Amino acid sequence: MNPIKAFILFAAFCPIFAGNAQNRIGSGKVDELYQASCASCHGKQLEGGSGQSLIDDIWKHGPTDADIAKSISDGFPELGMAPWKDVFSEDQIRSLVIYIREQNQLADKDALGKRLEPNGGVFKTEKHSFEMQKVVDAKGILWSLDFMPNGNLITTQRDGKLWIVKNGKLTGPINGTPKVWTHGQGGLLEVALHPDYEENRWIYLSYAENVGGFEANKPAGMTAVVRGRIKGEEWVDQEEIFHAPAEFHTNSGVHFGSRFAFEEGYLFFSIGDRGRQDMAQDITRPNGKIHRIHDDGRIPTDNPFADQPGAYASIWSYGHRNPQGLDVDPSTGELWETEHGPRGGDETNRIRPRLNFGWPVITYGMNYNGSPMTDSTSQEGMEQPKHYWVPSIASCGIDFYEGNRFYNWKSNLFVSGMASQELHRLTIEDGEVVDDEIVLKNQGRVRDVANGPDGYLYVSLTSGTPAKGSIYRLVPAK
Repeated sequence: MNPIKAFILFAAFCPIFAGNAQNRIGSGKVDELYQASCASCHGKQLEGGSGQSLIDDIWKHGPTDADIAKSISDGFPELGMAPWKDVFSEDQIRSLVIYIREQNQLADKDALGKRLEPNGGVFKTEKHSFEMQKVVDAKGILWSLDFMPNGNLITTQRDGKLWIVKNGKLTGPINGTPKVWTHGQGGLLEVALHPDYEENRWIYLSYAENVGGFEANKPAGMTAVVRGRIKGEEWVDQEEIFHAPAEFHTNSGVHFGSRFAFEEGYLFFSIGDRGRQDMAQDITRPNGKIHRIHDDGRIPTDNPFADQPGAYASIWSYGHRNPQGLDVDPSTGELWETEHGPRGGDETNRIRPRLNFGWPVITYGMNYNGSPMTDSTSQEGMEQPKHYWVPSIASCGIDFYEGNRFYNWKSNLFVSGMASQELHRLTIEDGEVVDDEIVLKNQGRVRDVANGPDGYLYVSLTSGTPAKGSIYRLVPAK
């Protein structure tokens, strides 16, 4: 059918479309686009009307993103739905697909929360039931946690404090830690002990630093990495492990990363795109990358771009938005990462050297204001995520479970979600994510997750205004 005739036919079913198409599209924000162009048939809440519901997860013409996009683009004129390809851009069609996916998941939010509510303090999941035991509370955001050989916890507070948790109490803060740039999302970030800590006593920190640099006449900063030792309550023997010169710093307050993973004498660490998304594709810049260095800060000569003129020699992979989860699978030795997408499109990736993970050229998300970013979710030469979330969960710290307290969780990857207030358990088989179970919800913003030496699983939560940080231990239910 001629698109114009089809449009007239659809207008007969949906009178709202009698006006000028460009006026209907307006700013292009997806919620406005949907309400102006789809709600009269599919319902203001996507619940259905003369057209089918878009949140019941029943898809007459195919359930994939491509199927839904084709339905919007080509329409079904014989059923009264016009083809929209001459009205909407491909970017707008893609944003509508994301919006439908987002609303579909949010519609199940209340039911999901009720299913995961504890009964008598017991949380029931597919493979284990557990209870939560509070370890410690703190004022402010507890960003990262790790364990010392004696069982004490070490944790960072984003405003610059480094604490030791002994017998349920905060000790410190440790004196002499690096001066941090507390700007937006920046501050004191990751903490991790060297794998041979009992012999060398090295503790690694990542943080946002400002060394006097400016961008557009505003103070600028970047993520830095140091290591040092703790003697008593003092930070001593500090060594610089990674530092980007001031000309690479940006004044943005977002996307600093940053997490660590150790493997066979190497340190992997992440830096977000720092709010300069196109720089993630630029291998002469450090931001938007996973980096690999020797644990003393030296650049490995076999890094993929070490011999390329002008390239940042520590880069291992690139095209990342804001990676805040990093861990090595103990059963395979492979490096895994999670990163924040925009609105939709948080990713889980298996990291390999030299690979381009696509940001911002390809993404499964859209802009936060609902305007389309791109219609491209794939492109030759760019990696696909092993798993992604729409809507975003605000993925943060991750850890492969290695304990024995939860036998059926062995080797599963746990992923924290801040905005969603969720803890996810991913099952990985042959390098692919085959299952995603939410095991914790609505207990606070989950920022980090870690194996304890006692075999339990620990989570760092943030709640309230002003922010309060808490660490909990997950233990099998009696």
